[in-house]
Amino acid sequence: MSEHIIKTDNFFMKISAEIDESDIDNPVNTILTVEVISCGFSAKAEFETDEKKLSEFSENLKSLYNTLDGSASICETYGYKRYVSFSANKRGIITACGFLCDEMRNNELKFENSFDQTYLESFASGLNYYL
Repeated sequence: MSEHIIKTDNFFMKISAEIDESDIDNPVNTILTVEVISCGFSAKAEFETDEKKLSEFSENLKSLYNTLDGSASICETYGYKRYVSFSANKRGIITACGFLCDEMRNNELKFENSFDQTYLESFASGLNYYL
């Protein structure tokens, strides 16, 4: 399981994925762990998704970085619909947003943070592993 990290002055995100190759046809064959610190608030959550959705997210994030157009999102298949999303503007500003919560939904974090596209390069490149 590899980790993919973005770290700016006021934002941190770490994503790791564990793909269950033995259950690849199941729509919940991947456990995604997402940790976020945004403007002093933090959350860590695991959610189930599909390897195909992770691959699509990786491809869209790479395209977003290269073209500064479009968006890249990944969402929980079932459950609380936890998600992470990235978008860009033509000036090179990337916006990361999302919703994370614990298993009982006692604690939740909705976040949005913007940063320069240069912070996205190694994160997007690292996620190419899932393509």
